[in-house]
Amino acid sequence: MYTKIMSTIWISVIITCCSSCGHKEDGQHEGHQTINHKLNAKSVDSIQYEVTTEDYFKGLEKVLAEVPDQEFYIPKRTNLITSFPCNNCHSKALDELKITDAEKVKNAHWNIKMTHANANVMECTTCHSEKNVTHLKSITGKAISLNHSYKLCAQCHSSQYKDWQGGAHGKRLGGWAPPKVINSCVNCHNPHSPAFESKWPARLNTVKLKEQSKD
Repeated sequence: MYTKIMSTIWISVIITCCSSCGHKEDGQHEGHQTINHKLNAKSVDSIQYEVTTEDYFKGLEKVLAEVPDQEFYIPKRTNLITSFPCNNCHSKALDELKITDAEKVKNAHWNIKMTHANANVMECTTCHSEKNVTHLKSITGKAISLNHSYKLCAQCHSSQYKDWQGGAHGKRLGGWAPPKVINSCVNCHNPHSPAFESKWPARLNTVKLKEQSKD
């Protein structure tokens, strides 16, 4: 009998407490909300800040990357090439230029050294079109703008290209806030000699050198 009375009292207390704190249809109580409910409520009431990188890129010319299902920019390339457009010099076919402007041809592109691949795999005309010199060309012969040279790189370096699209390869400029600007392949790699040169460490390990000299 005593146990039955006490159970009735506790049920009455619980009902009274629930009615006083305001029972809601979603099962939440104003008096004892869950942690998730409080966090959600706080996020709704908190101040929304809009972050942008526009100020960082005021002096940078950029173009929208032509990448499926992605929206980011890359630095414009053509304005950085001192001899662009190429048809300022390539006003004739290459064979004709070699004959009529032989002296000039000897000095043309003297600073370019091809170490991308051996001559059996790659030469100038593998990427550069002889007919449309202001554009690159794909392996199928389609024209590719110099601003979008990553399309050319993607033909052979597909893994790196996928990583670049997803953000695992390459450098973000100004952070991840929109508008996102990402270095293109040629902003970090010399397309004619893409491998990075070996560098000595900032502090020379003389102990290690002595050990190596004894071997």
